[in-house]
Amino acid sequence: MNPDHQRAFQLAVALLGVSATGCALAQEANPYYVGIAQAFTHESNVFRVATGQPEAADTYATTSLLAGINQPFSRQRFYADAAARYNRYRDNTQLNNTGYSLATGLDWETLEALSGQLGYTLIDSLARYGADQGPPLTTLNMAKSQELLARGQYGAASLLSIEGALVYRKLDYSAPEYAFEEFKQHSVSLGVLYRPSGISRFGAAARHTTGAYPFAVRTAAGVFQADDFKRDDFDLTAVWVPTGQSTVRARLSYTKETHQTVASRDVSGTTGAVNWDYKPTGKLSFSTGLIRDTGAESTFGAPAQGGTGYSIVNDSHLSTSVVFRGLYEATAKIQVEANARYVKRDLVNTAGLASGAASTDVGSDRLGELKLGVNYSPTRSVLLGCAVGHEKRGALSTLSYGYTANVASCLAQFKLQ
Repeated sequence: MNPDHQRAFQLAVALLGVSATGCALAQEANPYYVGIAQAFTHESNVFRVATGQPEAADTYATTSLLAGINQPFSRQRFYADAAARYNRYRDNTQLNNTGYSLATGLDWETLEALSGQLGYTLIDSLARYGADQGPPLTTLNMAKSQELLARGQYGAASLLSIEGALVYRKLDYSAPEYAFEEFKQHSVSLGVLYRPSGISRFGAAARHTTGAYPFAVRTAAGVFQADDFKRDDFDLTAVWVPTGQSTVRARLSYTKETHQTVASRDVSGTTGAVNWDYKPTGKLSFSTGLIRDTGAESTFGAPAQGGTGYSIVNDSHLSTSVVFRGLYEATAKIQVEANARYVKRDLVNTAGLASGAASTDVGSDRLGELKLGVNYSPTRSVLLGCAVGHEKRGALSTLSYGYTANVASCLAQFKLQ
């Protein structure tokens, strides 16, 4: 057996022992789960180099430890889903890494008309190479994103209610070459919700955001100038459930964002998002999402597409993202899943500014992704799956470049609950 694969196998066995130790607890306390997973992935263009350049193909193993809880108590509900992932590459061993993710929160409600949510999400994973405008890298670059949310509502299910929210977001990179893309922001919103019937809900809110790119412009060796920004939005939202099989959620916003240092990032106009969930039969379901917003908002707000080992970060001035997911329950144990994603980015030359240049070049690129997978669950605790995918990007300026990549992966997961 290959030494790298042998070590991955040994880690999987060790994790299985940990999972087995917690088996009794998982069975007795139904809200808890523990699990392990082993995946192997092959990529034809690991570093997403430009079309026509030599491409580096590689295979890597991912060993994961999973745990979670979903515990209601009184009128509240606490939940947490955590994962630790060890990734080991066959050839590009400098990319070996341990990533992790955590999604936890508390849904709360009082005897009166107060309710709300507290939530925290953390993802630390390998940044996708070639995804943004930074310098080409073949060294390790981890992207760490965090979001903290606090939301409260007064009025519960009454005709009119008041809702407020506080949100904190932060993005960091391990590679110093990508420090100019790091950012943090705080936002606060306050609005009203109107429920004319059980199938519709409408809202209006004012939202204010302040933030900064701490290392936006390099003024000298080791010296950086921050790009502080502020943003104001007026949001109109709607939820419509025309039938039991269909749900539509939408947001339309007037947005004004101004930057203190990099004025080419300024935005003034309409942004928004819409998502449609449709389940025509008991075996078939679809989800379609569209978001038009700044790259920073799209990074946190775009509908997620599962199955990737990378953190998908968007550093564009503005972007339009469309995501589609289709799921077919072929049998009680077999699922067929199709995913598609299209992203059009409007770009500004932030990479040039980071090196001290005064350029305000603009451009755009377009990325398309397709993925098809099959999952088999012989028992409630076991999941087996394989998927193939294709990526292609085209660029309309020198600020980006075109590339293609093919990805194939297989996964075995064991989870006790």
